[in-house]
Amino acid sequence: MNSFNQRQIDILTQGQGIYLSDNPIQTENFYIKKTLRNGGRIRFKIRYSAELQGFCLLEIFLMRTQNGTLTAGMTIPNSGSTASFQEQEQEFSIWEPEDYYFFFKMSSNNGKFYIEDYQLYWSNN
Repeated sequence: MNSFNQRQIDILTQGQGIYLSDNPIQTENFYIKKTLRNGGRIRFKIRYSAELQGFCLLEIFLMRTQNGTLTAGMTIPNSGSTASFQEQEQEFSIWEPEDYYFFFKMSSNNGKFYIEDYQLYWSNN
């Protein structure tokens, strides 16, 4: 196998075990060194479950620490039921190497989400 077929992955940040209900959750700050300026792609992957009594969005925001501006986000719709573990993945556009944090929230207070794990990573393809 030549080097053109090998996928390189750098994990930018990851977390696990977040219970989300009434209040939003903000992660600790983390520094992103590798951005789209390095080529490749940046993806956010999340695995979660939900227990809901009505429609609710799981909202994920990637925020810049310095000025609190939104850099990227992801919204996952969920119906009013119990969802076993689901996995979603989306590309994020991150151009500046700096400090960031994630902000997780629910669009309405009608149940709970359990975020088993999430990962923000850079890959060369």
